[in-house]
Amino acid sequence: MSVPPQIAYGGRYEVIESAGVGGMAEVFRARDQLLGREVAVKVLSRHLASDRAFVERFRREAQAVANLNHPNIVSLFDFGGEDDTYFIVMEFIDGRPLEEVIRASGPLMPERAAEIAADVAAALERAHAAGLIHRDIKPSNVMITTNANTKVTDFGIVRALSAREEQTMTQTGMVIGTAAYLSPEQAQGKPLDERSDLYSLGVVLYEMLTGGTPFSGESPLSIAYKHVREDPAAPSTVNPDVPHELESIVMKAMAKNPDNRYPSATEMRADLLRFLSGHPVEATPVMGAAETMVASPAGGGTEVLRETSYPDEEQAPKSRALLFVLGALVILGLLGALAYLLADSFFGGGETPGVPRVEVPDVVGDEVNNARDELEEARLDPSVKLKPSNAPEDEVIKQDPEGGTRIRRGSEILLTVSSGPRQVSVPDLTGQTIEEATVTLEDAGLALGEQTEETSDEVEAGLILSQSPSSGSEVDKGSSVDVVVSSGAESATVPFVEGQSEDEAVANIEAAGLVAEVAGETSEDVEEGIVISQSPEGGAEVSSGDTVTITVSEGPPDEPTDQA
Repeated sequence: MSVPPQIAYGGRYEVIESAGVGGMAEVFRARDQLLGREVAVKVLSRHLASDRAFVERFRREAQAVANLNHPNIVSLFDFGGEDDTYFIVMEFIDGRPLEEVIRASGPLMPERAAEIAADVAAALERAHAAGLIHRDIKPSNVMITTNANTKVTDFGIVRALSAREEQTMTQTGMVIGTAAYLSPEQAQGKPLDERSDLYSLGVVLYEMLTGGTPFSGESPLSIAYKHVREDPAAPSTVNPDVPHELESIVMKAMAKNPDNRYPSATEMRADLLRFLSGHPVEATPVMGAAETMVASPAGGGTEVLRETSYPDEEQAPKSRALLFVLGALVILGLLGALAYLLADSFFGGGETPGVPRVEVPDVVGDEVNNARDELEEARLDPSVKLKPSNAPEDEVIKQDPEGGTRIRRGSEILLTVSSGPRQVSVPDLTGQTIEEATVTLEDAGLALGEQTEETSDEVEAGLILSQSPSSGSEVDKGSSVDVVVSSGAESATVPFVEGQSEDEAVANIEAAGLVAEVAGETSEDVEEGIVISQSPEGGAEVSSGDTVTITVSEGPPDEPTDQA
């Protein structure tokens, strides 16, 4: 469905380039010509666009998703259609799917994996509160931005597609979703609630911690069978660096019986945040296979497994022999872990055969671009998260993992970078021009706000008289500062007063907002007490409060007396 760059969907969204093609849609990077911003335009595949009922359902779902408005959910801006082509317009994400992050870096650091999972749980919490179930939580539907933020995408299209296939699923045994991340009830075609999304999130967290999914197989059916019938290997058996507390969260989220999972995304997120803050988690792992039979194939795709009842997983009977074997395995595992730590301590390697490890450089205090360069030279993958701080802007204030740690080459290093103080001091702008004030504010992390004019006898026109907030105030970074600019002194027109009496002339000058200054001069032509001349002349434009000098006749000069 490749589209030439000149295409503008809805007469507004001009395509820049194709950003990817999937089974349901092709995504284009585009420019919103009306608002002047980059967006992502997802164009539905023709086989979906030709289904009018699906298009109408999808339109309604798009409206529901557009109202979610959450920082961890990709924003949906618009929906349109023309000539049997239907599209949605979404927030453009500058980043890459979590799937690519895992593929490039292998297992993530436990803390980073927990952060991402907590963000996804926050997105699900918002969606579930609005009555939306995602149904296809997987790494390719989780975007990691260049600022290390997490965004969940494809809510509406998965839900609408699920509704479209509901009838077909009942008839043919097909289910909607990706086999590696299906919940047991989803694999069996049973009704779903919010806890199905939490199971899928548990699988995603498992993959972030181990680098692989808990179940694999030759076909989607065999994988779905394992979701229903088999227990996953504990993450720590795949990656010994997985903390016990985080493993408990994974195993609880992936419980076969929905009643043994977290009851809501809110509670799962709370446990993840407890882990991140170093507090004990509430999860206790519960696992247990359920008695299930496999349905005969009824068509292609992922088949539905027959409905099963869920035993109480925490109280499933175990034989004494099994308990003995499990106890022995635990002891052997602990001894093995101890041997691993001792070997690492004495021999300084701790290297996994075939997986090169490198020492993480300490870049705390470095400028972010220099830190990136140093980490990339060490064959590591830096990502950045901005945080307000009193440290200089763009300075690395924290890194995870810390400097000196030995980790796999290519692993992700999360840099927390100062975005400058959350609050800044307002600079003094009085006496500056608008151009000078704009630069001063930008340097302080602020913006120029509303500008008004006011006359002033004291401040030259074009210079700032006053400001709000006042200088020295503490305000949030990015705030606006309003200014009042001098338009100069108020102007006045000099009245014509020549030929008027002194008293009349002075009264007229003062009425015009000017100051009269009187000088006397003898005159044989002008009667005493009458204005002979004025300066400035009548009709001149001067500043209010300026002085007008009038010359008043003192009459003819005295004649000299005859002394003879």
